[in-house]
Amino acid sequence: MFHAFCLWTLLFSCTPLFAQTGSSFIEDLSNGPGASLDLIDDSQVWSHLGGNTRHQSRAFPAVTLPPLNTPIWIATGDAQNTYIPIAQSGIVVDRKQVYAVATNPAQPGTNFAIAYNRFTGDFVWATQIPPTILDSWSTPTIDIQHNQLLIATSQNLIALDTGIGLQNWSTDLGGIVVNASPTVTSDLGNSDRAFITNYSFGGGTPAKLTCINTDPFHPTSNPYQPGEIVWQTPLMGDASGNTPAYAAGMVFVATASSPGSQAGQVHAFDATALSQPTPIWTFTNTINTGFFSGVSIAHGHVYASSYSFTGLQYSANTVKLNKLTGQLIWSVPTNRTDAMPIVTSTGDVIVSGGVAVGAFEFLPFFGSLPSIQYIGDDGSSAILLWDSALETLDDTNNNGVWDFGEPFLSIGGWTHQPITINAGNTDLLLVGTLPETTPGVLFGHNTDLQIIDLSKMPTDPNFIIDQFTGTGSTPAMLDGWIYAPDATGIHAFAPPTPPIISDQELIDQYTDGQLTLEQLIDELRK
Repeated sequence: MFHAFCLWTLLFSCTPLFAQTGSSFIEDLSNGPGASLDLIDDSQVWSHLGGNTRHQSRAFPAVTLPPLNTPIWIATGDAQNTYIPIAQSGIVVDRKQVYAVATNPAQPGTNFAIAYNRFTGDFVWATQIPPTILDSWSTPTIDIQHNQLLIATSQNLIALDTGIGLQNWSTDLGGIVVNASPTVTSDLGNSDRAFITNYSFGGGTPAKLTCINTDPFHPTSNPYQPGEIVWQTPLMGDASGNTPAYAAGMVFVATASSPGSQAGQVHAFDATALSQPTPIWTFTNTINTGFFSGVSIAHGHVYASSYSFTGLQYSANTVKLNKLTGQLIWSVPTNRTDAMPIVTSTGDVIVSGGVAVGAFEFLPFFGSLPSIQYIGDDGSSAILLWDSALETLDDTNNNGVWDFGEPFLSIGGWTHQPITINAGNTDLLLVGTLPETTPGVLFGHNTDLQIIDLSKMPTDPNFIIDQFTGTGSTPAMLDGWIYAPDATGIHAFAPPTPPIISDQELIDQYTDGQLTLEQLIDELRK
């Protein structure tokens, strides 16, 4: 194994890393394979819906992608209980464990937060939490700094210890949460915050953005207890599923409507405010549709996709906004969705949307298909290049719309958040299948999981690279591992075991510039 002397030599002679981080870095390094190595690894932990506070839904395989033919483990519960992840709710993963919100079929009406060992699938803990309301599919969030899992359910934001599942605190938000997931900061010194929105349709509590302290109390620099509300601010419209996004001291949140209109809005707020803030900027949608999801942030811009209650495959829209000013860069017609747009490594945009609802004689103005839509973005303008459902639809009666039973490639969907994977020079997409159903809206689990090649057309025989039947709801990725919830539990797929490389070979790769110091240390601790 690698000698301690060599490691110390690297730390002191090759980089200022030790001087910047102090003894806590060495303490983490000495804790063995289970150590968190927060200063190196946490930016790659899948801690939020969409991976991080920017909800970029982007992953980088550690070596090669795992084959989807055989899961390395399937977790269904413990020796006494079965735990089924809530349909369409995503999962999150840290260096040790996988977390989900689940039901127990033996205890109808109850919900649990659950944790499994991420390498073996062994059950770790389950903690009962208040039941979700209105079939909410909120995804939990990992507060890595404080080793706690944040869960928005009923009208509470709850913090559970990630190690044993015990409750650290619970905050009454003053309004129920439906489909929205919390976002937590880690770069605000000793004043880090969690953000969450509440549901406001049907005459309920007005929509608001709530800011909650997550750091320890300090009488001058942070005079709030963990879990204490710092401020709440009205969102000037209705909200549902509006997960906040965060970057560089600003928090961004969309709404499902604006005052007197069905046109949704996107607001930017100062995340460091100590009292109720007013928006830094507000954007109102260019068409009369609202945003029922979070927003994503990439390359200095904010992206949001809307949901339309009438119209066909292009009845909603996706917008790109300047992150600092809210100025509209472009708006493109897209499928109805409750998912967040994804920006690829090339700057193009992916939208997962659509509900398997046909256009009937008595409702000829409504109908859509689950699909992935690819938007080509040249920076200042954009165009929809293809829709996976329409490209593959076999319109057997040639009536110009989809009828139940007509085949098409069903991938993506209005509740599904896929993941882009940058593999070398190719952008791939890990995406599930939303099955065709009887007339109505599907809230159940996805049935299949695919890896598709975004550089190819949906009609290309090599468009689907790999596929697995039996899982496929909103997935998570970490270090090349794929985790996907489903109607039986959670499936895990592991990348192929890389060949054993000696310590000297690793040092040579670092010396030749093939590895960064962080990558070298990560390899040496395995």
